[in-house]
Amino acid sequence: MKQRIKAFIKQHPMLVKLALVIQTGSLLKLTLTKKIRGKQNRITVALSAFCVNCVVDIVGSNNIIIVEEGARLNGVTFYIRGNENRIFIAKQVRFNKGGSLWIEDERGEISIGERTEIEDVHVAVTEPGSAVQIGKGCLLAYDIDIRTGDSHSILDAATQRRINYAKDVIIEDHVWVAAHCSILKGVRVRKDSIVATRSVLTKSFNQDGIIVGGNPAKILRENITWNRDRIYDPSMTPMGSNVCRK
Repeated sequence: MKQRIKAFIKQHPMLVKLALVIQTGSLLKLTLTKKIRGKQNRITVALSAFCVNCVVDIVGSNNIIIVEEGARLNGVTFYIRGNENRIFIAKQVRFNKGGSLWIEDERGEISIGERTEIEDVHVAVTEPGSAVQIGKGCLLAYDIDIRTGDSHSILDAATQRRINYAKDVIIEDHVWVAAHCSILKGVRVRKDSIVATRSVLTKSFNQDGIIVGGNPAKILRENITWNRDRIYDPSMTPMGSNVCRK
């Protein structure tokens, strides 16, 4: 019977929203505040998407924001200044404690893959044609900064030519980024990898399944993967055996 009820609810998006509100234990206000100046901007939010205290702030035209089915966004700001930019949030993505998705200039893109869970992240695409791509099944903690550019120009003193143009950032599928990390322009993190707490990534690592950490980050361990669950081995030392007792 329970399975039938669940299947019925999933087939009716508005019932999914109602079920989520009941689950929280209070009647949360589902809000997506829009502050838009420009023409032909398109915002598509699936009926089963769950948005609480979210803001869309756009100055520009022909921008697209898509939030797919089952996404749960809490305190997310979509900030766009420019034209023909795109933000794509795939199915069952979660923002638990907030975040900001920031695009400036033209033809920028932010995409977040299915089932990725985020505590709090700031993503900045700050130059024309650059992109941040986050894959499927990723786990991002809080106080994370991901950016394609430096927001300001650095010039060669002799030639006065700019030397710090933007580059794409790509985080592949099933990557775990711990708290207080910065991932800077041009970085690619390969699948099944872990970024350790307080790391600053300034270059790509062309291996799957590694732990990187430090400032600047380097490889700490190879040939790993990870699981969201805490897995205990009964053959290991029992929990609490190392705790001092009187």
